[in-house]
Amino acid sequence: MSLDDTIVAPATAPGRGAISVIRLSGPKSLSIAETLSKKSLKPKIVMYGHILDDDTFLDSGLWIFFKAPHSFTGENVVEFHGHGGPVVVQATLQAMVKLGARIAEPGEFSRRAFLNNKIDLTQAEAISDLINASSLSAVKAANQSLRGVFASAIHELVQDLINVRTQIEAHIDFPDEDIDPTDIDYFGNQIASLKSNLKTLIQSAQEGARLNRTTEIVLVGAPNTGKSSLLNALAQEPLAIVTDIPGTTRDLIRHDLIIDGLEIRVTDTAGIRSTANQIEEEGIRRAKEAIKTADLVLCLFDERYYEITETTITDLIGGNSATRIGIIKTKHDLQIRATVNRVGLPLIEISTVTGYGLEHLKTWLLQELNINSSVETTFLARQRHVVLLETALNFITQAANQNIQIETIDLIADDLRLTQNALSEITGTFTSDDLLGAIFSAFCIGK
Repeated sequence: MSLDDTIVAPATAPGRGAISVIRLSGPKSLSIAETLSKKSLKPKIVMYGHILDDDTFLDSGLWIFFKAPHSFTGENVVEFHGHGGPVVVQATLQAMVKLGARIAEPGEFSRRAFLNNKIDLTQAEAISDLINASSLSAVKAANQSLRGVFASAIHELVQDLINVRTQIEAHIDFPDEDIDPTDIDYFGNQIASLKSNLKTLIQSAQEGARLNRTTEIVLVGAPNTGKSSLLNALAQEPLAIVTDIPGTTRDLIRHDLIIDGLEIRVTDTAGIRSTANQIEEEGIRRAKEAIKTADLVLCLFDERYYEITETTITDLIGGNSATRIGIIKTKHDLQIRATVNRVGLPLIEISTVTGYGLEHLKTWLLQELNINSSVETTFLARQRHVVLLETALNFITQAANQNIQIETIDLIADDLRLTQNALSEITGTFTSDDLLGAIFSAFCIGK
């Protein structure tokens, strides 16, 4: 991948729309734009113009020139805001390529911004995470990361590490001199403080990583307890076949829906029972596998169940005691006796026929998944961030466990160096090209 040529790509999603945005970045951006528009573009000024390819009129729209270094990538950037038809977009791209641009690779604009020190790696990842956010909480947290909240916390830790390392490594240069007891206390306190701050940051990163994924809810129950009917009611469309015949659902049926700004993946499963049917048995096995990875399992019981006990729950979910569980009593319109709840778990009664309890169920889901909690001070994180933070914690813990003396100072200094390397890899200060390629290749073409 060359970094000194000119790249071009649509910045808007493919397909038909009112407008499209085509973005150029690199040394030839301005000359390509001025050749096609027959205009002299000025920085920070929006100009109306045309796309003229060898005097063939292709489109009309708005030209915007961002002069380096005052642009997203840090290079000369030009955007053309034109009409959103795929044919005219393709023709415009071809005209720009003919004049010396090349089609950008996925994430290449963001990668250039990173390499030109316009953003760090956590901010680059936050751009992708903001686009793919599955809840309003994730949007807020991604914006916090984009504003540099996560990076600032990392930089503060790294700076404190550098200060301690500088003083500790000074003692390595003079190995014949004992370490002053006051220095020993100071170094011990500083390392302990770093360890404590790192633990706090890990907790925030783990919460941020949780926001950075779609919430999984699995519906389980005996055959004909209303699992498919509930999925259809939540989705507001007939996704699953509903009949009076037990065992209709054999495979997992997944659907993504949005409840009050939260993207939830709901999975309908085969009714759990003893069966000699091999296909149905495979469906039940898949249902039990889905339970293991779910954020929340909803156990459905219909009007036939008057008492919910530990045994009735265990019959459905097996030994997955760590799984978060809710009890849904279905077919409220057919119920003739009150249900006795003997397990102390939340029980919500619903009817997919009358709609009874469905809004209450949605409200409870949001509360159970802690979506209404404030995330104004939270940042979005990825699993790689959590892993690197935990790696850093392991090294700082090794340093903290050492007795600080002249014989161990080399080991402590090395642990602190490895701690700093792990933290620096999060922001991209110390990162391999292979990792950068993996991160940016998952971006959109025009980002």
